[in-house]
Amino acid sequence: MAMNNSILIIGYPKSGKSTFIAQFFTRIKKRKSSIKLAKIPENIKAITDTVKRLSMGEEPTTTSADENVELLLHINVDGENADLVCPDYGGEQVNNITDLMEINEHWHNLLNSYDRWFLFIRAHEITPEYDLSISSYEEIIKEKSTVLKVPGLSEQSKFIELLQSLLHIKNKGLKKQVVTPTLSIILTCWDELKNKAKPVQVLQEKLPMLLHFVESIWEKKSFEIYGLSAQEFSLNTPEAKEKYQNELPENFGYMIDPTGKKDKDITKIVKASLQL
Repeated sequence: MAMNNSILIIGYPKSGKSTFIAQFFTRIKKRKSSIKLAKIPENIKAITDTVKRLSMGEEPTTTSADENVELLLHINVDGENADLVCPDYGGEQVNNITDLMEINEHWHNLLNSYDRWFLFIRAHEITPEYDLSISSYEEIIKEKSTVLKVPGLSEQSKFIELLQSLLHIKNKGLKKQVVTPTLSIILTCWDELKNKAKPVQVLQEKLPMLLHFVESIWEKKSFEIYGLSAQEFSLNTPEAKEKYQNELPENFGYMIDPTGKKDKDITKIVKASLQL
């Protein structure tokens, strides 16, 4: 069966989905991208507040976990129609997949209908797990206030369990490497990282077990890792706010491609995913 051009956006709360979709939609609406709207979306409630706040130079607010609002965009990329859907802005449904092992019927249908997945990860907020092969027990104990949480390990387990659950629904990855669905891992809020590493290097540093899992399960040609700063910088100063108001939000943001190259057109992440 031929692969379709439907893209499913997946991410836990505060992973940057809303800001990306708001900036993506604004760019294509104002013709700042080669991607076009195939037709006017029926409901943009999910991103209305984010678009409005960015236009005023204000930080977007976190989407409430109770607001399981879905956004579906019908787009045209170089003459080919594609669907881009984010079914869960609040992230509560995604949390339930790993916390409660619940996947509702709607998610079943989406997973079986969409052949391209975007996994959003806010890498800056993930602390790497401790490696006893390069650190002594005494060195780790000195940082016990951080070690007690071991957030890197728990985060890795959560992402791996999420992907395993989603692949199970699609009946993939059991006997041979996955070709469909393709997977684009998007490391969001790239400006917070303040480094010049390639996206794969950041994932290796922050979530090495997740990277190993993906490399083991997916065929090499069927996954990519990108960096993304949809907002480009924080809007917590008067100068930053004024800059956004004067130069307009759609002129900010950038992506980092798998080779480490920076590109101001964040919509190219979508175009690149359709080429996997």
